[in-house]
Amino acid sequence: MATVTLRIGPADHGRAMTLDDFLDAEEEPGYRYELANGVLEVTNVPNDPHGLIIWFLLDALSEFGRRHPGLILRAGGSGEFQLRLPGLDTGRNPDVAVVLHGTPKDERGRRPPSLVMEVVSEGADAHERDYVAKRREYLAVGLREYWIIDPIERRVTVLVRDGDVWAERIFVGDAAAEGLVLPGFRLPLAELWEQAEE
Repeated sequence: MATVTLRIGPADHGRAMTLDDFLDAEEEPGYRYELANGVLEVTNVPNDPHGLIIWFLLDALSEFGRRHPGLILRAGGSGEFQLRLPGLDTGRNPDVAVVLHGTPKDERGRRPPSLVMEVVSEGADAHERDYVAKRREYLAVGLREYWIIDPIERRVTVLVRDGDVWAERIFVGDAAAEGLVLPGFRLPLAELWEQAEE
């Protein structure tokens, strides 16, 4: 007997589903799909300047990795990483994720990231998702650091794990954002916001 594959698309935004159904579903191309507490979130694939900021972040991480060999194993975007929280029926694809050398493989045989970055898109839903929902979820999944890159408010919020809570630092103006996971990695905000204006 043939199995029927669940197909999802933009009309399914807000649909209740399990993490297993989400992971097995066939997605209509051209959209981004995430599951948050058992509810499907369908958003448009970001365009400029969102994509230019992600490109800048990946380029800065790549350059840092070349200057500091043996620290970053790999970094990539939302198509390469999926963070699963089965207890919350949640699956997230961060904009940027960084895996460090020496990170052990998880039960799926994958090395989980230690650091993720999200670029905030316009709209109240996107703001709520990156500042509230993902903040809680990324702590629950065990990330060591979470950067919220907000081109609308022109600030970078760096959250560093401190036990079971986040320690928060906010960078604005001409500052250079930095965290603890990548010692010496500094992100000059003036250069970052230039990408948003391209």
